[in-house]
Amino acid sequence: MQNQSALALTTLKQGEQAMITQVRSHGALGRRIRSMGLLPGMTVTMMGKAPMGDPLALRVANTTVALRKREAAEILIVK
Repeated sequence: MQNQSALALTTLKQGEQAMITQVRSHGALGRRIRSMGLLPGMTVTMMGKAPMGDPLALRVANTTVALRKREAAEILIVK
């Protein structure tokens, strides 16, 4: 992966892969995101977006998870 500054997870296009660098959410949302395996250092792939762009389907650690766009915006990545 290229060395770039962190971007929001929502910037990934279908089929693109990136590494999670930070989860900015705290409290219940942060715990929920982390419990899905979306942790710093993990590779995530954008599997697709619903027709209106929300929710997003992501692949992490051989599991597909769905996140709302506003939740995914709290996850920073590098491509």
